[in-house]
Amino acid sequence: MTRPSDCLALAAVLLIAACSEDPSPTAQSSSTPAAALATKAATRGSAVAMLKRVNAGLAARHAKFQVDHAEWVTRDDAQEAGQTVYANDRGNKHTGAHFVAGDPRRGHGNVITYLVDQSDGATHTGVGLTNAQTEAAIDREMHTWDVTTRCSKFPIVKVKDPGDDPDLIDGLVGFGSIGTSFADITHAGWLPAGFFDLFAPNGSQFILGITFTFVFVDDNGNPTDINHDGEQDTAFHETYYNDAFEWGIDTDNSTAIDVETVALHESGHGLDQNHFGKIFATLSNQRLHFAPQAVMNAAISIQKHSLLGTDIAGHCSIWGSWPHR
Repeated sequence: MTRPSDCLALAAVLLIAACSEDPSPTAQSSSTPAAALATKAATRGSAVAMLKRVNAGLAARHAKFQVDHAEWVTRDDAQEAGQTVYANDRGNKHTGAHFVAGDPRRGHGNVITYLVDQSDGATHTGVGLTNAQTEAAIDREMHTWDVTTRCSKFPIVKVKDPGDDPDLIDGLVGFGSIGTSFADITHAGWLPAGFFDLFAPNGSQFILGITFTFVFVDDNGNPTDINHDGEQDTAFHETYYNDAFEWGIDTDNSTAIDVETVALHESGHGLDQNHFGKIFATLSNQRLHFAPQAVMNAAISIQKHSLLGTDIAGHCSIWGSWPHR
């Protein structure tokens, strides 16, 4: 039985959070319910500090790109909604970054490419999965984004793992070597709990996946906008998955987390789309729920292997006129 005081407390949290969160690019609102609000400030502070540390490392290496923001997704029973955290804190009506067609710094023309890091594709919690299993699930969800969103006029093409380290974030924060990006979207594999705890207090307990967006910068370290569309120029994205959870193939997310469902969500971020949907909580079980249901909801609940209407609409609003923006 839920006490009246609990109901009032949760209602107050939902109201405060609804007023304090910035809406995502296509969202009606985004809020953090229940106990999560108490740690929200610390969570964001931790993530911002870590992103600034990453950018300091990139600047020291004279890189022509920096991390602009990170987006993570949670379980629906974690009492933590997914967030978008900026290296330089600002409102998030839109992620504010987008790929530029034909950008010579990318080198991929009008094609969007993705790569699966085969060195970190296995999972180790519960019944472990092989790299072949997780890579096949990622390939399926990338194909879903490619063939379902017919408003966009570019192919999504897989780049073969060259054998060299294809990602940077893990190395920049002490969980591997600092590699080189070879694709627009890199699925960088499954990392241990400590990696996710760097970005939020006890982050390994609720973050399922996290995607980092890198943008190009000029010689003074300022983000560029070479096509003058009012948005920073995306350089590439990296996505990491939390090996502290048990993962599965074609699961319902109740025990083992379904790889394809989470990867489909994270690839939406890789295609420059933000979270979507109003958030509310069920008092009886403290689960998060969203209206409407979408792949790009800020928490994972039921299995989703297909894009829903709002996901397609969000994609089309970003990519419908590309490459002629």
